Amino acid sequence: MKSLNAFALFFILIAVKAHSAGTEKPLVIDKATGQYKNLSYEALTDEGLSWQDRTQLFGGDTVNYGELTIEERTAKENELQTLLARIKVRENQNWADPKLLHRVETEILTWLDSQIEPMTATQSYTGADVQRLRNASVGFFRAHEIFGGKKYLDAGLKCADLILKSQWPRGHWPWPGKSDEFIRIQDGYTTKPFWIMLYAYKLSGDRKYFESAIRCADVLLSIKRPGGGWGDQWAFGGGKSGNSGVYHGTSFNDGATNDPFQIMVMAYHLTNDKKYINGLHEIGEFILKAQMGEGNVVGWCEQYNDDARPVRARQYEIELPYPRALTRGVGPLLIWLYLMSEGEVHMDLLRSAYTWHELVRQKELDPEILAQWKAMSEAWSPSHHTLTGNYLMEYRPGWPDAWLPDGSNWGRVLSFKMMAWNPLSTEQKKKYDNLVDHAWPPVTRLAGLALNHQPPPRGYNMYVHCHSGIGNSLSEIRRALLEHKRGGRAGMIKYYSHPTKYTADQYLQARIHAAQRVLNIRNRRMAYPYTDRPGYTGISTAKDFGFVSSKGRWYGDPNTKWGAAFQTVYPSRNTIWYQWQLIYDVKIARGQIDSDAAARGSRGLESVATQTHLDSWDVLGEWGMACHEMENYFDVPIQKKKSKTPEPNSYEP
Repeated sequence: MKSLNAFALFFILIAVKAHSAGTEKPLVIDKATGQYKNLSYEALTDEGLSWQDRTQLFGGDTVNYGELTIEERTAKENELQTLLARIKVRENQNWADPKLLHRVETEILTWLDSQIEPMTATQSYTGADVQRLRNASVGFFRAHEIFGGKKYLDAGLKCADLILKSQWPRGHWPWPGKSDEFIRIQDGYTTKPFWIMLYAYKLSGDRKYFESAIRCADVLLSIKRPGGGWGDQWAFGGGKSGNSGVYHGTSFNDGATNDPFQIMVMAYHLTNDKKYINGLHEIGEFILKAQMGEGNVVGWCEQYNDDARPVRARQYEIELPYPRALTRGVGPLLIWLYLMSEGEVHMDLLRSAYTWHELVRQKELDPEILAQWKAMSEAWSPSHHTLTGNYLMEYRPGWPDAWLPDGSNWGRVLSFKMMAWNPLSTEQKKKYDNLVDHAWPPVTRLAGLALNHQPPPRGYNMYVHCHSGIGNSLSEIRRALLEHKRGGRAGMIKYYSHPTKYTADQYLQARIHAAQRVLNIRNRRMAYPYTDRPGYTGISTAKDFGFVSSKGRWYGDPNTKWGAAFQTVYPSRNTIWYQWQLIYDVKIARGQIDSDAAARGSRGLESVATQTHLDSWDVLGEWGMACHEMENYFDVPIQKKKSKTPEPNSYEP
């Protein structure tokens, strides 16, 4: 009877598994459009996707290694030895790619050595040297961690010292052309040096760097807005910088709020002082209030005043909901707040915002609409875009600059007006009179002009039509929603978490994983040092450490900054990244990077939240968060919302 019950249980489990598997249907691409038919929250899955598709939809992966049984450990140890033997064969046999690893590492080290003198000879933290010094300090520090050598550490510290010397007494860093009365928050002017100081402290142990970072956190805390966010800039003396961007308000543009938010969390972990996090929950309430969509529309503009009323900045940043406000600002904040506060309201809002984005995409998947955009791109793309491989500046479905709060229309924003792509009713024209370019024809008429070989009206080219279709990505949002769908908050925490030190079993598996990447023919081909080939983009050709801040993925669509599949581009435009990754991986595989250094902690509050969602094993990875390694950065006792959800602002044009 006992065996019969076990037999019956076996079939029950099989049936349950089959049923559960059947509920998660693979995503389907419409052959007529070349686009996914359905990317709604309910449909999200990575089942059956290639690594290319998975990357484009969900960004990077996190690998979590478990503990092994004795039998599993023995098998894994044998597997590692087999892989290491294969690496040795490929390194030493003429039929393969002999000395590839040696050649690549030599090229990297030779280039690094050539950079020490010019970078450490830099005299000032001004002009173009600002970005050069930031990148160089990080590059030298990471080189020290990967390759060893005190000379790289010393070079990085010299760069960091010049940055430190330039810090204003209040704690912020210079804004070129402005006095110490002004602080620019967005674009990393004050926030990027914070992480560099922490990196220098991590590697040197010198308290001066730690104290510098805390002064930076303190000055940012002092100018936090009542709603919990930060503006684009601040003037301590009450003056004006002459640059656009809000002072008395909250900005979701260019890291203005997200970057200081990260710093507050890190400052708390560094000091255990709750002053840095006491007000962080306020930004969640602000986001709820600032939501400016009507009905099913959920979205945010990029800048607000302190009362959560939308305001304008530059000519393309006006009082309308922007897709990039979600991807670059609000989306990551909602993810972080949810993971820290367990507030389902944050995840519900994220899901609702994503749902509206998906509805817009669905509306634009009509083959006739796609054909219209194709016609315009073929007729009106500037020739230099075609020549550079940015193929025809084609519009990405669902990615206008902005849409009207009622969802009736969307389009490109320029000169403080939205060029509506769809016909407007008389009522809509009246309601949004000051925000819409009423003279701009809808896409149907524009496509007609293009098909008849007529020029676009008013001298506009394709770039004007589809600016925000380039360089924006919902991958991080989709990843968070996918993990939430799979395992709720616990599943998301697991995805964002990673150990700071591997156990013996975890380290063994990490070495195997790295060895497999080293042997992957694609990775090897992308890193190959074609030094005598025109167009070679490897490390030896790099002018400086600019590749550090580019945060490029080491694979992706050939028409994006993330590089290209080896099947189509040869050599790669991001060879530098592939070269660093290859050498990093072989060192892990061979045990030359120990279990402590190989496990760099959680991906945390990723500073790559805008576009480049990296894999957890990436060579540069989340270097900012890794300056103070933690398994879970979201273990933060921020206040939880107790009051009734604030009503969003009603829109009044």
